[in-house]
Amino acid sequence: MPLTIQAESHAHPLTLVRRSVSFTCDACGKEGKGMFYLCAVCPFLVHLECASFPLTVKHIRHTHPLNLTNSLEVHQFQSDHRLCELCVKIVDIDYMLYYCSACDYVNHLHCATNKQLEDTEVGLDETIDSFPYVVLKSKVGEDKMEKAVEIKHFSHEHDLELIDEQLENKEKCDACVSSISLPFYSCVQCRFFLHKSCVELPKKKSHSLHRHTLILLPERPNARSFDCDACNRTCNGFTYCCDKCDFDLDVHCSLIPDKINHDGHEHQLILSSKYTSYLDKCSSCDFNRKVLFRCADCEFTLDFKCATLPRTIRYGPYEQSFVLCYKDEDSSSNEYFCDICEEERDPKKWFYYCADLNFSAHPDCILGELSYVKSMRHEHPLKLVDKSKVADRLCDECGSLCYGLTYKCINCNFNLHKWCIHKTTEQTRLAKFAGHA
Repeated sequence: MPLTIQAESHAHPLTLVRRSVSFTCDACGKEGKGMFYLCAVCPFLVHLECASFPLTVKHIRHTHPLNLTNSLEVHQFQSDHRLCELCVKIVDIDYMLYYCSACDYVNHLHCATNKQLEDTEVGLDETIDSFPYVVLKSKVGEDKMEKAVEIKHFSHEHDLELIDEQLENKEKCDACVSSISLPFYSCVQCRFFLHKSCVELPKKKSHSLHRHTLILLPERPNARSFDCDACNRTCNGFTYCCDKCDFDLDVHCSLIPDKINHDGHEHQLILSSKYTSYLDKCSSCDFNRKVLFRCADCEFTLDFKCATLPRTIRYGPYEQSFVLCYKDEDSSSNEYFCDICEEERDPKKWFYYCADLNFSAHPDCILGELSYVKSMRHEHPLKLVDKSKVADRLCDECGSLCYGLTYKCINCNFNLHKWCIHKTTEQTRLAKFAGHA
């Protein structure tokens, strides 16, 4: 450790003081104890790590470079309430911070200089064509707008045709693995479907959760499914993938911006960086997460899994829709239960409800753990359980005793190893699940 340094952030040389004393760092404003660097010319002392901040940084969460600024006066701001938009915590503007004057954007020192957020890429990989399809046939619609009625999409070997009639069966989009709805494209030779919006997904994109360009793939290399790094759901649809880092985003999570307005909360929510040290519970489901949307005005937090829950869904044989509710307003009851698993539910947590049926359910119970696995031909939702202590069922895929993490049907005796989802081929799954239940 050098005895004297010339820091970029200070005009004079700094000298190492090998004394264990308590102090307040003049760079970050936090308390410190131990060795520090001191300026002999002016009253300036800093943590050892705070002496080496660069004058300019560039990270993946902001378009422009950020400049190291000693402090900012209140009149420079549009409000006196300043937040770091990486951790969504208050910034003390009396101390050093990183600032973009063009956007009135501020970050804490340590947030902006986190190596995992560093923007090292000049731009999107230009060797990859971003346009996902070629138009083979088009026509002018009733609205006088030209539309592609037959295309060749990079993800499929056959041509796809635009469909303007809703399907009677419960097909899913091969990209986002949500129920197919108009408008969509369909393969005339096989059961392959894409929403029009999914057809138009770019083949490459940048995302705030990852420092490298993400490439859109129809399936994960060397695997039939993947776990999304944002919501942790298992999915076998399209993935925005960084193969170098083994990073995946499903289609739903890839479309969520850094700032969202959600019906489940009255204030705007800001994406909190996954590389911060904060670990909070999602206010909707109570799971501990690093990747969260935080409210700047209150303590509300929301993870990607809950942020992407569908507002309405269908369940089982029922024709009625179930609506996502954010709080149970029924004050006449002291007991609240899920009508699927029959276990107690917290009335302050999100749930699905059908007023016509007077039917309430946990989101995981009504959706199942494998709602984003297209080829799962099982009519009931599956729940992930730990059978480490009681291995009493055989896996309906491989026939082995279910031990450890297992997908279990809430309504019947169907069981499936978690790893069988990842290793099974499409043909095997279709054959197995088409005839069950």
